[in-house]
Amino acid sequence: MDFILTFILGFFIAALGIIAPGMLNMTIAKLSVEENKRNALLFAFGAVSVVLIQSFVGAYFAKFLDANPHFSDNLKKFGTVIFILLTVFFFYNGIRAKKPKVEVDIKDKRNRFIYGLTLSSLNMFAIPYYAFVSLTLASKDVFHFSLIGIIIFSVAATLGTFCIFYLYAVLFKKVEHKVGFITNNINFLIAAITGLVAVSSLYQMLNA
Repeated sequence: MDFILTFILGFFIAALGIIAPGMLNMTIAKLSVEENKRNALLFAFGAVSVVLIQSFVGAYFAKFLDANPHFSDNLKKFGTVIFILLTVFFFYNGIRAKKPKVEVDIKDKRNRFIYGLTLSSLNMFAIPYYAFVSLTLASKDVFHFSLIGIIIFSVAATLGTFCIFYLYAVLFKKVEHKVGFITNNINFLIAAITGLVAVSSLYQMLNA
């Protein structure tokens, strides 16, 4: 049962982290529209191959931090600040209520799988994100730092990310004219969730 919960949490946490328009998913959308769905999905496979490694490294690093409370506490404080900033960022984007202008320029003509690997590797926020999330889940006793638990979490995060990429590749052209409305509401939803995480983390730190 614990592993099922780990899988569900890993899947939805990863999906939430990538659902708003950004460099990777908008590149997938553009590839799907301007080239074809196959190239877009090749890019997605390359990108999630990196996510698998990043989520595993993040969770495994969190295991080390969990065994060293001093480092763990510092990361939790840093993560709380990040989630507060993310809450403000997404709430601000939601208030702006206009169509997002996430421009991507596809100049690279290499294999789309390699292109996905390359761009995804540039996301330096991923490993700290998964480390902080793992520590937060572990502190609530819904995640355990066993090897199988970390593997399940990593696979779930990879599948959750790919699910969002797939939706961008398949559905973006159909809902392109509604992107502004969808993104506006997604921003408020993400702001609410990151806000809850930030408040929960602050409460735990103040009552530790």
